[in-house]
Amino acid sequence: MFKAIKETVTDVRQLVRSCQGLTTNVKQLQDSLPAVNKFQAEVQKDIAKWQFKDQPRLDKIREITERLSKQSKA
Repeated sequence: MFKAIKETVTDVRQLVRSCQGLTTNVKQLQDSLPAVNKFQAEVQKDIAKWQFKDQPRLDKIREITERLSKQSKA
């Protein structure tokens, strides 16, 4: 019986150490969250640039150029 109690106490100590480690990991993750959010915002901004959302569309530029060239010929 003493051996079973000793093993239980050892198991509880291991669980406490594991919980403390998890608490430390959670805190580190929470501390790094602002940097991750900033990086995510930068990536989203780059994606928007690559998709030309903030730049004029080439087909519209071509259409306007054609209209202007037709007007100048007339």
